[in-house]
Amino acid sequence: MKEMNGAGVLVKSLEDLGIKHIFGYTGAAILPVFHALRKSSIEIVINSNEQSAAFSAAGYSRSGEGIGVAMVTSGPAITNTLTSVADAYGDSIPLLVFAGQVPEHKIGTDSFQHINVKGIFGDAAKKVIQLSNDEDVESIVKDAYYFAKSGKPGPVVIDFPLDKQQKMHEYGAIDVTIFDQSYRDDRHLNEAQCEAFFQLLANSKKPLLYLGGGLNSRKAS
Repeated sequence: MKEMNGAGVLVKSLEDLGIKHIFGYTGAAILPVFHALRKSSIEIVINSNEQSAAFSAAGYSRSGEGIGVAMVTSGPAITNTLTSVADAYGDSIPLLVFAGQVPEHKIGTDSFQHINVKGIFGDAAKKVIQLSNDEDVESIVKDAYYFAKSGKPGPVVIDFPLDKQQKMHEYGAIDVTIFDQSYRDDRHLNEAQCEAFFQLLANSKKPLLYLGGGLNSRKAS
């Protein structure tokens, strides 16, 4: 077990997941994470604004097997990503969006650049997570990665309070396969379900197939 601040744990967790690039735009409430990224092998792609960062990350997801990661600050920065998150959700595109947030004790106090991320993104994302100071950053980040790509893929938004980024945490280098295996179930069609589907298709006279963008993935084909 190593001890480092929450921002460092986040970056190490992304490295464990094989993340090579992130797309982002910095600001005060996410600065500790950007400082930690300076010491990392992960390349930071600085976009012109937060919406561009999130769309770039989603494009990264669409173009390969990896998951795009966007990193932005609080308030108007995270709300700028809303259209991209909603677009990824509609098209079943896995995506991770990390947002800085005011310190936990200031949430709900109308503090400067505080936004109710859960309330705004609740219907636009597959999942919204607001990290609290008693939660394990490493487990949540690694779980979110595999949750985003499991079943019907989609975007996960993680709200990361500034004090939790600065607070010291334990980093255990948890094996990511533990999280991967937890989502290997029948939400993707198994062999028996595929056989049943093709039997129905073979027996149908006027089949109509409604195929989404997920068909572009290797598993779908």
